[in-house]
Amino acid sequence: MIMVRFRKWFVVFFCSFSSVSFAQQTMCVGSKTAYQYDAERRITPAPAGYMAFYIDHVGRHGSRYISKPKSEDIAYQILLTAEKQNQLTNLGKDLFRQIIRIAELNKNHYGELTDFGRKDIALISQRMQKNNPTVFKGNKIDVVSSRSPRAKETAEIFISSFKSKYPDIHVTQQPENQQTLLRFFDYSPAYNEYKHSKAVKDSVKLIENAPKTKQISEQVVKKIFADDFIQKLDNGIEVVNISSVKTRDFVISIYQLYQELQAFSPQVLKDNYLDFSPYFSINENTWLNTVITAKNYLEIGPAFNANGIQIKIAAPLLWDMLNTADIAIANNNLDANLRFAHAETVSPLATLLEIEGTSTIADSIFNYYSVWQADKIIPMGANIQWIFYKSEQANQPVLVKVLLNEREVHLPIKSAHYPYYRWNDIKQFYIDKLNKLSLRNAPSPVTAN
Repeated sequence: MIMVRFRKWFVVFFCSFSSVSFAQQTMCVGSKTAYQYDAERRITPAPAGYMAFYIDHVGRHGSRYISKPKSEDIAYQILLTAEKQNQLTNLGKDLFRQIIRIAELNKNHYGELTDFGRKDIALISQRMQKNNPTVFKGNKIDVVSSRSPRAKETAEIFISSFKSKYPDIHVTQQPENQQTLLRFFDYSPAYNEYKHSKAVKDSVKLIENAPKTKQISEQVVKKIFADDFIQKLDNGIEVVNISSVKTRDFVISIYQLYQELQAFSPQVLKDNYLDFSPYFSINENTWLNTVITAKNYLEIGPAFNANGIQIKIAAPLLWDMLNTADIAIANNNLDANLRFAHAETVSPLATLLEIEGTSTIADSIFNYYSVWQADKIIPMGANIQWIFYKSEQANQPVLVKVLLNEREVHLPIKSAHYPYYRWNDIKQFYIDKLNKLSLRNAPSPVTAN
């Protein structure tokens, strides 16, 4: 039954806009998906007499080089061993060449933004200004980022086009030991315990060890290695500085590199002859992405409880957004509040807000993609924007439109003018929710439970 349902939606999952080579495709590869903006997307006009005056924003850094070389190392060591034994197919030989080239591109750049990622962030910033000209009046913009260099650089790129109107604009970084606002996931013992819990580990193992995973892994390695080497890989091969690597480990490693290639522009892929499409069919791509992205769903998505610790740790950030918005409305001297962080920041916040498509719990780990899609929620450059509107007439309610990755989205709140919601309704809904979760005083995630 699971596989029947799976086949019904796997084609939808494969977000390729072209049937040509990988270098020309836009793929949905979970949280590694490159940022996608639909220029034809309709923007709903504000109600008559209303204009935007303030934006509250939380964003993820742009596309980056692979953060750690582990997947590279596994792929390289296994392919090198096979080459020495003359056990590579022609496709295997080309994969080995590509892995070497990928390592060369990544060298000295691990975790840094790519040029492709930098461009995406600049475009998001430009669209924010173009679509909301009445917001940017030259008053003040507060900008904060986590201590991560890529988050800081993302913030700097984002605000670069603001500097002519805001000469004093600058990025504030939270101190190393006080990053609970944007890196709350690093400061909660309760969350750390959950992340390493038996429930999470067992769910990951369930999908990693599924018969489908074994079948797909065997299909992939047959394209790369001779049969004799595949038998050795099935039993495990020892490599330098890494424990025994088996077939599934190798396939997951090269698929992770496949995901990471989304950080490069199509031109870079073309110039370097990087094309992993011969190694993964649509079905294989879909399943392996489901396996790898399951950790995101479990660790920073709704998982077993959409109000669990993995979501509640975002409460201080939500409180901060509520409080700073009220101050901006009252004082009328702040044009925007811009925050830059990580997928682990954006996803829990989106679920806590109950933005459509972010908080439904799947009936099985095998079906989570049908209710929670990382490529739609936390692609590279992901962002949540609250855009505030006020009326030209006195005594009219402040309205708010919420965007997820520049898409108008529904909230679990009544509105007579969707996608515009009354600010007082939004504020009261989330204050009530936080109070119900016993998070009344915006506690530090260090003590949240």
